[in-house]
Amino acid sequence: MISSVIGLGKLGLPFALFLASKNQKVICYDSNKKILSEISQLKSPYVEPYTANYLKKYNKNIHISEDLGYLIKKSQISHLVLPTPSLKNNSFSNAYILKCLDEIALILLKKKNKKHIINITSTVMPGSCNIFTKFLVSKGLNKDKDFLITYNPHFIAQGTTIQNLKYPDFVLIGSDNANGKKLISYYNKIYKKKIKLSYLNTVEAEIAKISVNSYITTKITFSNFISEICQNTKNVDGNKVLKTIGGDHRIGNEYLGIGTKYSGPCFPRDNKALNYFIKGKSKYSLPNYIDKINNEQTHRLIKMIVKIVRFKKTLKIGIFGLTYKDNTSIIKDSQSYDLIINLRKKFSKKINVYDRNIKPSNDFLSKYKLLYNENMNLFVKYSDLLILMYPNKEIVKEVIKSKNKLVIDCWNLIDPKKTKSKIIKLGNYY
Repeated sequence: MISSVIGLGKLGLPFALFLASKNQKVICYDSNKKILSEISQLKSPYVEPYTANYLKKYNKNIHISEDLGYLIKKSQISHLVLPTPSLKNNSFSNAYILKCLDEIALILLKKKNKKHIINITSTVMPGSCNIFTKFLVSKGLNKDKDFLITYNPHFIAQGTTIQNLKYPDFVLIGSDNANGKKLISYYNKIYKKKIKLSYLNTVEAEIAKISVNSYITTKITFSNFISEICQNTKNVDGNKVLKTIGGDHRIGNEYLGIGTKYSGPCFPRDNKALNYFIKGKSKYSLPNYIDKINNEQTHRLIKMIVKIVRFKKTLKIGIFGLTYKDNTSIIKDSQSYDLIINLRKKFSKKINVYDRNIKPSNDFLSKYKLLYNENMNLFVKYSDLLILMYPNKEIVKEVIKSKNKLVIDCWNLIDPKKTKSKIIKLGNYY
């Protein structure tokens, strides 16, 4: 089965390359010609591990097309990996998908053998696939005869996208027609080893997708809740407490541990989307409470910093990590971004920052009075108080070598016995 991928963003391109690595012939389309040009030159437009290597290794199975009509005519299944940005009410917009479906409808009306699987892989609000089906019917197409809408979102995290696609916990497929089971055969051919498949109707699958991320945010927030309790209790190590809790097989240690607030492009918005969806369906909103507790985590860090700086006002503050996690390029709404905005309300002096994944714009640096260090060694050298905002092995090595630094270790990364710097751990009384 020849497949196509429509939308070559931070998920679309890795997904196309993953399919290509499984000896699948994939036709790719994106309306952004700059992205198409870079891919044609075997350059990855994004900071994402394995993407550049996969592009060079499997490009023979990738065909880039600027003609959506060619793509639809030559493939039997089209994966739509398009943006569904959050609206002001926290639901997701279907505007990009509907625009694409409008173009696909015109193409299918002219196609002799219309039977085409339109596989929605973008995260959408529950009920969206029914909207897409009705939309295509309104354009003159016959449901289940000319087209079939399926829902097949991926559970990935930026920075590990291709690895997540290679080794999924399960593959979620939503369909309201028995022909949707063709996707089961499709994925059985892609994954040589048997994988777990969850086959639901589209609304069930749509609810399941946003609920998975909302559950993870709940687990992270529980960790932060326990961490804060331990931090305010003498002779208690929050990391040991959480590790013990996670030892229960019903709970597990995944996403249970010392760390900062949850952030990034998926967790916060999926949690908010579930909160929007349940209005009128439940009297109480767990996602809403989770969101409130999560927003307090930055203020918790601020209190620690203020307490330290109060006694040593000449300290130069250094923030390690601007993006929401390592191996990504997103700064907006990251835990560091939130911290910087709130620190600006407390301190007027400039703050040192370092991130190996991205160099912030001069406008960003100027707006928030930041000094960007391109060299990690210099960043550590010129910072008296270091705040480690995400896990990274290189900064751990650098801190261990350092002397007379104050370090707020937000992720329980450093053994205090191995360094001459003072380590202040999140979740520990100080």
